Amino acid sequence: MVEAVLIIPVLMLLLLVIVQFVLWAHAVQVVQLAASEGDRTARSLGGGIPAGISQAQVVLRASGSTLESSQVTATTLPGGQAQVTVSGRALSILPWPKLPVSSVQIGPVQEFRPSE
Repeated sequence: MVEAVLIIPVLMLLLLVIVQFVLWAHAVQVVQLAASEGDRTARSLGGGIPAGISQAQVVLRASGSTLESSQVTATTLPGGQAQVTVSGRALSILPWPKLPVSSVQIGPVQEFRPSE
């Protein structure tokens, strides 16, 4: 009986830590997908930075509540590159972990260049 009183709380805590890790891993995948989709849209012909930000936010909203907070930024880099950054915090079921997640995607912007 004494063993059960000691073992069961430890097993429950271990189970909660495993679930927390799975939530963090899922949040990482969602953030990577949002950054990738936002970058793809921002780089596409006729897309642009506002469209990339909007697409990344659509992906984040479609994921449900896997993130407590999220932020999407996009910029145009020198050399015709677009960069989309998505960051946030993974949903926490335990009181102490504040697990940050982020992803950055960079790629060349597609544009029409007439022949010379």
